[in-house]
Amino acid sequence: MMKRILVWDLPTRLFHWLLAGAFTGAFVLANVDDDGPLFPIHMLLGLVMAFMVVLRVVWGFVGTRHARFGAFVFGPGAVVAYVKGVISGDGERHVGHNPGAAVAIFAMLALSLGLAVTGVLMGGGSEAAEEVHEVLAYLLLATVLLHVAGVIVHTLRHRENLALSMVDGHKEGPEGQAIRSSRPLVALAFLVLTGLWSWRLAAGYDPAGQRLTVPVIGTTLQLGEAEHEHEHEHEHDGRREHERRDD
Repeated sequence: MMKRILVWDLPTRLFHWLLAGAFTGAFVLANVDDDGPLFPIHMLLGLVMAFMVVLRVVWGFVGTRHARFGAFVFGPGAVVAYVKGVISGDGERHVGHNPGAAVAIFAMLALSLGLAVTGVLMGGGSEAAEEVHEVLAYLLLATVLLHVAGVIVHTLRHRENLALSMVDGHKEGPEGQAIRSSRPLVALAFLVLTGLWSWRLAAGYDPAGQRLTVPVIGTTLQLGEAEHEHEHEHEHDGRREHERRDD
């Protein structure tokens, strides 16, 4: 018998929306304030994303039934069959993650970590990592957009509001596939750990030099041009202008 059952635990839902928000903020800042005063926030958000992904990977092995990676590992044939089913409107319904969402999730986790690694390399002075970082960012954006499109199509085809299920955690399904608890204490731990990591990042950031000392590993990253470098450039330009006037 089908009924509204609890499928998504609270840690999974929080991760989903917080990652979406962090990526949106980081992507917007990178494109509207490149090398501006807000650009370091872009890099800080990237490091917060990476931390949350690490926590999600851990939860993927020890989490609730539908949050574990083993519950949504599908082969290529299953993915193709799912896409065909969505197009025709008569595909198999999944209580947990469907094959299309599974591909998107694994891609987003991998791309988020790749962005963090290349971002750290850029902060350490690697110019070669910059192009890779940009490619990964647009790949992640494309994955997110495809995922959103897939959710919309699935919702229209199967009349099942997937976005709402990631808010309240409930979907239609057999009672035997429900999870027993939304794990509020784990969700609280997730928020506390992410908050502490964000606070440590903020505490390790030097606005004057636009440098960040990464917590735990102690690596120092350059998140932008230091203020004294800008001042030096302005002084140099001023001297050149003065010399031209004297001539």
